[in-house]
Amino acid sequence: MTTGELLRPHEVCRILGVSRSWLYQAAADGRIPHIRLGSDDGPVRFVPAEIEQWLENARRDWRPGRQPAIDEHGAS
Repeated sequence: MTTGELLRPHEVCRILGVSRSWLYQAAADGRIPHIRLGSDDGPVRFVPAEIEQWLENARRDWRPGRQPAIDEHGAS
């Protein structure tokens, strides 16, 4: 990984057009790449290249009319 500026949550929210609560939940669930600084309860940051790759993968995998995946507990 090259050293560069990390994105703060509010920046990623603006880029993606999502709420902070969605972003934090997606990070906690492992649905969006992120890092924690210092420890498990440290601040959340995002590597710009990883967010770009995540978006590219989402675009590539998107299919019109596809239903969200349902897990074994019935949650999407």
